[in-house]
Amino acid sequence: MITFYMGVLPGMIDNCPAAEFTVEKGVDYPISLQKGNTSWFQFSPRGNVKPQEESRDYFLTVTKDSSTSILLKAWRSCKNFSSPPSAGMTPYTETPTEVKFKIEYDSLQFPERNRYHLELTSENQTTVTIRQN
Repeated sequence: MITFYMGVLPGMIDNCPAAEFTVEKGVDYPISLQKGNTSWFQFSPRGNVKPQEESRDYFLTVTKDSSTSILLKAWRSCKNFSSPPSAGMTPYTETPTEVKFKIEYDSLQFPERNRYHLELTSENQTTVTIRQN
């Protein structure tokens, strides 16, 4: 019985935070950010299916004010009781007004790895725009 609770049960439970919206490829999404209040989102796989032999990179671009600081955090697995890393994801490229994050292909295709949120690390409430490229 203990084996069931420790080994099998966590794999059956969907522990992901609910996604408040789905980011479609090529569409701009304005998001209002304030400290301590985050919205979880996921990526739509529509438009992201690639042929097996093709290598393709996937990105999330965040357009922001130059005084705004953000972190992108990913929920790594819904089938266990993990949580997003506290440091956030490392930007692929960054300018004062645009941050680009590389998203793993598996994250787009598998719901159990497809939950993200932006966290405001600067002081003022702001609106940013995100776009899946």
